Amino acid sequence: MTTLPNYKHFDGIHYETGSVHNALAYQGVKMPHTKSAPSEALLLGLSGGITFGYFSFAYKGFDPHVALLTRNTFNPFETMLNRLGAVRNVRQTTDPKKAEKNLFDALDAGQPALVWANRMEMKYSTYDGSLGPDLYEMIPVVVYGMDKEFVHIADQSHEALRVPIKDYTKARGRVKKEKYRMMTITVPAFDKLAQNVDAAIRASVKSFFTSPVKGYASNFGFAAYQRWADVLFNDKDKQSWNKIFPAGRNMFAGLTSSFERIELFGTGGSASRPMFADFLDEAAVILNCPTLRDASKNFRAVAPAWEALCLALLPDPIPPFKAARQLLIQKRDSFYEKGAGAAAEIKKIHTRLEKIRTAMEKKLPLAGEKEIAFKENLRDHILQVYDLEHKAVTALDQAMK
Repeated sequence: MTTLPNYKHFDGIHYETGSVHNALAYQGVKMPHTKSAPSEALLLGLSGGITFGYFSFAYKGFDPHVALLTRNTFNPFETMLNRLGAVRNVRQTTDPKKAEKNLFDALDAGQPALVWANRMEMKYSTYDGSLGPDLYEMIPVVVYGMDKEFVHIADQSHEALRVPIKDYTKARGRVKKEKYRMMTITVPAFDKLAQNVDAAIRASVKSFFTSPVKGYASNFGFAAYQRWADVLFNDKDKQSWNKIFPAGRNMFAGLTSSFERIELFGTGGSASRPMFADFLDEAAVILNCPTLRDASKNFRAVAPAWEALCLALLPDPIPPFKAARQLLIQKRDSFYEKGAGAAAEIKKIHTRLEKIRTAMEKKLPLAGEKEIAFKENLRDHILQVYDLEHKAVTALDQAMK
């Protein structure tokens, strides 16, 4: 049984960039421009940086939800590793016993392993079950030890986590594509870092002006802000909020899911804009391009508008909305600070949130003119973010010319 000596790296915010940061930090990898481990901001930038996308989904038997894209979601993990110049050793098998041996071999060699598993099945999972018991999401987490009973993990918490081996093996085998997949990484050189940082910035800028998927031009980039603002009132659209998120429980679901995507979904807050600004500050050094520092300031200036948008989604003057916002933030912070020790607290949070959702079915905090005024204010905040983002991205585009 093996546990890596002196493992103390639990700084990850996002499951991909955070896991890679933690794994490389333990191995002592140091970037030439900082003399320290690759920051999560740098890894965000290399993965494709920020973007924007708007989608909504409604499945029978479950609350509808909004899915906002705040960062690149098209193969970001491999893109990040390619641009970082990481060398991967991937081991994958259909045999759980061999998978366990592969993990032991990596740990015995002194390397933390990135291991894919269904986060919803983890004993420490903060998933509330609202989208059904069969929901899965295979993500890489850092495994830094195994003993006779437990797998020891670093995963979006400042505290060490552990999962019974039997449960972890089951979670690893949930999806065929990532079944018993494990990876170790090293970064032997940084000779192409500058050109890859340059390419990453340009790719992020491009994502705001073009759609990566044919037929969905209005769902991506700058057009997506306009679409979100439009569907709040446009009943001719199949995804109109009056159809998908009418006042009541459905509207509450749309508001809370939007808030979560902006503030809690591994973004580090404000739709990852401050983290992207940190990336641009590093890029200014790597590329010897001082104008990128001005571009960085522009994205920091966008952050308050995202914060204001979050308050427009779940504002203080509406008590249940304020309570939901505070509970969601408490849930995130408690898990980060306490890990599995926050389980009882998070269970109570889930109970309180469900009570609020249920109350929305009987007593609506918004109706008639109040609902119209609420959505008009929300639309104004969306368009305010759009205006500031457009200026920031356009200035970044000019800085790269």
